[in-house]
Amino acid sequence: MIAPTHALTLLGDKLQPGERVLYAVRPDIWVTIRNKLFLLWIGIPWCAGTLSLYFAGRASPLVALPLALIGIAMVAAPIIMAIDTRYTIYAVTDRRALIVHDGFRADVVSCPFERMDATLEILAPAGKGGHLYFASGMPTKLRDVDYTGKLAFRDLAEPNEAAERLEAARKGL
Repeated sequence: MIAPTHALTLLGDKLQPGERVLYAVRPDIWVTIRNKLFLLWIGIPWCAGTLSLYFAGRASPLVALPLALIGIAMVAAPIIMAIDTRYTIYAVTDRRALIVHDGFRADVVSCPFERMDATLEILAPAGKGGHLYFASGMPTKLRDVDYTGKLAFRDLAEPNEAAERLEAARKGL
């Protein structure tokens, strides 16, 4: 969790006049890596297979290089995504939920309480970290929206705590 005063300095220019930050947190790096680990399981054998084909003389450099680059991208993706989480803040204010990305692709997503679903949904595989879904019918082009149009705080270490804080803020507690 981010201390409220520190959250104000990080989010100051994104807040509306008189808006108060009630809760702010960053995605957890280890949850992000765990959720993207399958890319490593595919990327490492892919690279090994591509190198094997090249050194066995079964693939020319024109074929091996693009294949190797695909494997390298799969290996690098979880690391890049983990770095990007350090530049993401999920905040609950007295008016809305706010997602601020200041990393590789800066953007801000704001969802007022009135726009949120009646019930929050937590997706927590094995109970260790997860996602908090709170709004449906959002444009799928937004980066924190899944393919069904559900907006979420992603890769949280404690999604239950975030749900409790968001629910309390929606009730005005």
